[in-house]
Amino acid sequence: MTQEEFVAVIKQVVFDPAVSERVLEPAGPKPHQVLVRMWDWYTGLPGPDKAMVRHVMRIAGYGAIFGFFAALDGSAVIDDPPHGQLRLTYLDPDGSEVPLNLTGQASLHEADELHALWTGEVFPYTEPLPG
Repeated sequence: MTQEEFVAVIKQVVFDPAVSERVLEPAGPKPHQVLVRMWDWYTGLPGPDKAMVRHVMRIAGYGAIFGFFAALDGSAVIDDPPHGQLRLTYLDPDGSEVPLNLTGQASLHEADELHALWTGEVFPYTEPLPG
């Protein structure tokens, strides 16, 4: 798995479901009251307002994943000095190891930072506003 494939998979299995309207729908036999109230409010909105809420969800989801990737890359400090290193490695079915982040891995001279790749995959600030 390449860095680009990893970022694309995160978009597909983490970001897309998290920013869909379905995440607001109450589920299960006894959904939490907060979710029920939010769903009632959301479903009462006019279409353009619903679209704006979904756009805000995309911005929030983008920012959360960007921050997580920046932490994995070592661009966002997550500990007190002296700083440790995070290493994200994909273990291929054939047993080979593929480093996915740059932190402390000088052998990745041609690798990109995950948060930069994420911005290339999803950047809601340049998407047209709904309405």
